[in-house]
Amino acid sequence: MRKLAFVCVLLFGAMGVLAGVPTDVLVIGIKHAAIIDFEPARVYEIEGSFVLEQLYDTLVDFEGGGVEAFQRVSPGLAESWEVSADGYTWIFHLRRGARFHSGREVKADAVVFSLRRALELDKPPIWILKQFVNSPDDIKALDDYTVSITMNQKIGEMLMGAVLGFQGICSIVDPEEVKAHATADDPWATQWLGEHDAGSGPYKLVEWVRNDRIVLEAFADYWGGVPRIKRVVLKDIPEPANQMLLLLKGDIDVAWNLLPDQIAELKRKKGVKFVSTPTFIFYYAAMNMGMEPFNHEEVRDAIRYAINYDAIINGILRGEAVPCHTFEPVGLFGHLDLLYPYDPKVAKALLDHAGFVDKNGDGWRDYPDGRPLEIELWVRNDPPYTDIAVQIQQDLAKVGLKLKITQMVYSQLLKFYRAQKAPMVLVRWGIDYVDPNSNAIPFAHCRTAGPEAEFKQLAWRNKFCPSGVSDLVEKAVGILDPVERAEAYKTIQRIVWDIGPYIIIAQPKFTVALRANVQGLEVPPIWSFTELMHVSKE
Repeated sequence: MRKLAFVCVLLFGAMGVLAGVPTDVLVIGIKHAAIIDFEPARVYEIEGSFVLEQLYDTLVDFEGGGVEAFQRVSPGLAESWEVSADGYTWIFHLRRGARFHSGREVKADAVVFSLRRALELDKPPIWILKQFVNSPDDIKALDDYTVSITMNQKIGEMLMGAVLGFQGICSIVDPEEVKAHATADDPWATQWLGEHDAGSGPYKLVEWVRNDRIVLEAFADYWGGVPRIKRVVLKDIPEPANQMLLLLKGDIDVAWNLLPDQIAELKRKKGVKFVSTPTFIFYYAAMNMGMEPFNHEEVRDAIRYAINYDAIINGILRGEAVPCHTFEPVGLFGHLDLLYPYDPKVAKALLDHAGFVDKNGDGWRDYPDGRPLEIELWVRNDPPYTDIAVQIQQDLAKVGLKLKITQMVYSQLLKFYRAQKAPMVLVRWGIDYVDPNSNAIPFAHCRTAGPEAEFKQLAWRNKFCPSGVSDLVEKAVGILDPVERAEAYKTIQRIVWDIGPYIIIAQPKFTVALRANVQGLEVPPIWSFTELMHVSKE
C-alpha cells in the first residue's frame, strides 16, 4: 500500500509535468461527485456501480459493449442455470474455484448470505429484487455449489438476468469479511464496506481519497484470468474541459465525461480515438390525453410527423445520438425498430381531416369549433431541452400549429407532471434495469387514469389507459420462451407507437475519448456495466 501511494504521488502530485502513464497503469478522468460510498446494498448511482463492476461478481452477467451487450445473459459466478418445471424457481450451478479477494472460495452459502443481506438492509435499490423475491427464505443453498431462488411469479431469462445481474444489491460479498468487521451498532458492516471491498471481482479496492482518486489493483487469482492492466486509477476531474486537456497531454488515458463540442474538437486531433454507444436514455415529449387538443389521435399523430428528428440529432445534438421512436431503446432485448418519418404533408392532411384548420385567416390552425388553438409545451430549463423545444416550435409552425414554450426548473416540472397537470412536456427517461419490463410498466401499464390507480407512472400521468394493453404487459413478464417474449414486447410497442401520447425523439450516445494506445475498451449502453479487465495499453 505504501508503494502504491508513492506511485500515485508521482503520477498526480504534479499533474501536467508527467506526460504519459506507464503501460500497466490505466488512468481514467471521471467525475466522482455522485459517489457516496461503496456499500453494495446501497449503491445506486451509475458512477458507484461502475466501480463495483470491477470489484464484485454477480450470479449472472452481461458482456461486451455497444448495442449487443444486453441481448443475452452470460455466466458470472454461476456457470449454468435452469428454471423449474413450474417456472417459478431458478437454480444456479456455481463455478468451482472462484475466490474472494481474501482467498476464500465462493460457495453457495456466500450467495445466499449476500442476497439475504441486501434484502434485510432494505436500501432504496432493493425494489429491483424485492418485486420478484418476497422473502430472504426464498433464497436457498441446495449444496456447496447450487443455489435456488424462488420468484413470486414466472419471469423470463432476460428479466432474471437483469435483476440478478444488477450490480450492487446482487453483488456477492465475502461473508467472513462482513462478519469480521461487524459491530453491535453495525451488524452488517455497512460502514466498513462503504470504504473497502469484500468481492471476488477482477480488481481490488486499494485506495480511495475522496475528491481525488480511486485506485484499483488487479486480482491475480481472478477466475476469469488476470486483468491485463495491473492498476486502474479513477482520477476525479469534474470539468470535462480539463479531462480533454489532460488527455491531449497524455496525463490520463481515458476521458469519460466529454461534451459534444469537446468530442467534435478531439476528432480533429491525432493520437485520440473514441468508443461510442447509444445509451438506454432517451429524450421524449409526452402529451396529456386528458387535455385538448391531445385527446384527438389525429393531432398527436400530426405532431409526430411534423417534427424534424434529423435536425435535432445532427444539429442540436451534434450527431451524438441515434433515432429511436419506441419506448424500448435501441440495443435492448425486444426493441421494435419503428420510426416516424419527417413528413409535414402528412401532418397537414391529418389536421385538415380532423377539422383543425385556420378559420380566422391569421395563419394558425383553430379548433373545429373556431376557438384559437395554442399548444403549450413545458420544458426543463437547461440544454439541450430548451434547444429541442425551439426546434419543435419551428417545425409545428410549418404545419400551422402555434406552440408556446414554458421553461421550468426540472423539480417544479416533475411536480406538475406527476400530478397529471402538465399539458405537454419535454424531458428524458432512463431505464432502471436491462429488461423490456422496466420500460413497459411505466410507458404502457395503466388500468385507470383516476386517483385510485395502482401504477401512477408515465402512462397514468398522460391519462393513457388503452384497453387490454396492461394485460399484455403483465403477461409478457412471465413468458419463458425468449422469442415469444420479445414478440410480446414488440406488440406492446407497436400499439403505443400508434395511439400513445409519447414522442420519443432520440437516444443520446455515450462517447469516451481515449489515447490511441489503449486497446480493448468496450462500453455498453448502461456504462456502469463497463468491464476494465480486458483493457490493455500498447
